[in-house]
Amino acid sequence: MRALVRLAAITLAGSVLYYAGLVNAMVIQRPSPVGAALVVGAVATSIAMLVAALVGDGRGDARAPVDRRYVRVHRIAWLVVCVMALVGASWLFAAPQERAGDATPYHNDAIALNECAARLALDGRDPYSDLDVYTCYARLGIGADRTTPLRRGLFAADGNYPTDSELDTVWAIRSHDSATQLEFESKPSYPALSFLLIAPWVALGWDTNVLYVLCLLAAMGLVVVRAAPGLRPFVLTGLLGAASLAAFTVGGSADLLYAVPLVAAWLWRDRRWSGVLFGIACATKQIAWFFMAFYLLATAQQLGWKTAIRRAAEAFAVFAVVNLPFLLHDPGSWLAGVSAPIADPMFPRGAGLIFLVLNGVLPLWPPLAYTALEAGAFVLCIAIAWRTRRTSPELGAVLALVPLYFAYRSLFSYFFLLPLFAFAAFARMPAGDLEPELARASGALTVLAMPARAVIRRRTAVATAPAAAD
Repeated sequence: MRALVRLAAITLAGSVLYYAGLVNAMVIQRPSPVGAALVVGAVATSIAMLVAALVGDGRGDARAPVDRRYVRVHRIAWLVVCVMALVGASWLFAAPQERAGDATPYHNDAIALNECAARLALDGRDPYSDLDVYTCYARLGIGADRTTPLRRGLFAADGNYPTDSELDTVWAIRSHDSATQLEFESKPSYPALSFLLIAPWVALGWDTNVLYVLCLLAAMGLVVVRAAPGLRPFVLTGLLGAASLAAFTVGGSADLLYAVPLVAAWLWRDRRWSGVLFGIACATKQIAWFFMAFYLLATAQQLGWKTAIRRAAEAFAVFAVVNLPFLLHDPGSWLAGVSAPIADPMFPRGAGLIFLVLNGVLPLWPPLAYTALEAGAFVLCIAIAWRTRRTSPELGAVLALVPLYFAYRSLFSYFFLLPLFAFAAFARMPAGDLEPELARASGALTVLAMPARAVIRRRTAVATAPAAAD
């Protein structure tokens, strides 16, 4: 049946992303044209699978009869899903001890700088103007390998990403003069909620990575609650089976902070408070901005453009209220921070098309060329979403991030949450409820118990039947 096929496709796409992420990490350490091609192809394949899974409106899919010709293939697919669900669950169970081979919880500068920014905010200071990366990192006990280097200063002439020894050398030179922060990203690069939301957690001295894992569990819970009761065991199995979600959250990612309100806003975009949730997502990380047009288009298709415009105004109001104090205090520092992912001269990096360039498969073009590709892809995705807004209203949940595949910086962290957004889109589909008998007849499997309603009815009938006369 098509509902279970959609779920299997989303899960398997997440499994492909899981292995692509592992290979991506290895190729970054040891460049390989073959490895790069595998990663880039795997990310593209997973995106294609997610798009295919969301084509159509899904109406009545859970009640459609199974095609007996594909039962065996379907059973094999769900067997793989169940195996991968154990992989995903193992990452979550290992979360309290996981450091991804690190002795520190600060796996990257997004986590590190956000924590330092939160501490400054708790002290009543403006992180956008007062954060010093050298002081921050000295306090956290980490060094240059957890930074984002910039193509300026001593790195201005470098065409390739600096080696660890080069990073350490420049770091040692500049750390003695913290007033000179040229070669490393040294300010909060996200909107204010990226550090304000974690401030209470930081004040308590707790590991923020635990918070991000809890955010993932919360987002998964929202998707399961929104799904039809009969589909919930398969949805939860799929969420675990899309192992990229658990593995790269536990491995260290602050992206779940924006993903939770974004998922909630997409799941319940017909509710009045949906615009507020979307505004929270936009005020946390810029990636949420890519969803704006698709979110508004889907809202307009369901509720009309008047409601969509009101949602946009609510989201903007939330963003403005949160960021206005920092904008008024130091407009230049706030703008420099929020615009850093676009304006700062970063080195090419990522798991998208640029990964082929970094491994010698394709020539390097000027950054503007990749910006043009990204913009062209965005326009094309908007056009597709517009043309399919009636027949495939949930497609935008995946199309929103497709342009980043062509960006000058297309980090793997941009893509590993795609299955979560696809599951949220699926949960909105009017697929109907799934009968256990139909699920078994289709060959679907789940690692969770799903009581058969027919058996329950028989047991209830027996329990309530009058006792037979002796």
